[in-house]
Amino acid sequence: MKFVTIFALLLTSVSAFVPSTFMGGNQFNTLSTVNSNTMRMSVSDMIGIDTETKGLFDPLGFSKDEASLFRRRAVELKHGRICMLACLGTLVQSFYHLPDPVFNNPRPIGALLQVAQERPLALLQIVGFLAFLELGPGKQDYDNKAPGELGRFGEAFKPDTEEELAALQLKELKNGRLAMMAIMGQLVQEGLTKQGPIEQLLVGHISPFGDGQGFF
Repeated sequence: MKFVTIFALLLTSVSAFVPSTFMGGNQFNTLSTVNSNTMRMSVSDMIGIDTETKGLFDPLGFSKDEASLFRRRAVELKHGRICMLACLGTLVQSFYHLPDPVFNNPRPIGALLQVAQERPLALLQIVGFLAFLELGPGKQDYDNKAPGELGRFGEAFKPDTEEELAALQLKELKNGRLAMMAIMGQLVQEGLTKQGPIEQLLVGHISPFGDGQGFF
């Protein structure tokens, strides 16, 4: 039963990562250029602003600065995509590791600390590769492309109609938001229990309270 549960979690994580190009569509007709370096987006036409709240929920008033909405949506999409991959990675690393023993730690935080302590140059290589992705293929063009559009990457996932594209965009946005909360929960969980997410399932540590295995 435990392995069935773990397999279901992995399958859900894979299906959650559905990249899309966010190219065109009616939802971006409100984009306009104030000057050559500033893009504006109307909050009333943004996908995902009222899915759960049935209306705009913005207690801090971020939506009032329409010149910043374009960048904030692009950043939200990027963070969501990264966190979807991170959640999948924390589950996969519980079962599969690189041949080098420095990468054999099944716990996310523990694995990072182990690489930093035992192989600092490897950590620098990882950081360098991430910087390459951030400044290269993953760099958002804030002047000419819609939020989340990264060129030709993801063209195979683009539906034929605008309605289907909007539905796919909403799915990615919601899955990304969920993943941002999930990866934070996994890291806090490891910090409190000293166990990885799959490790807790395997030892039956389901409840965070009163089972003698965790912080509470």
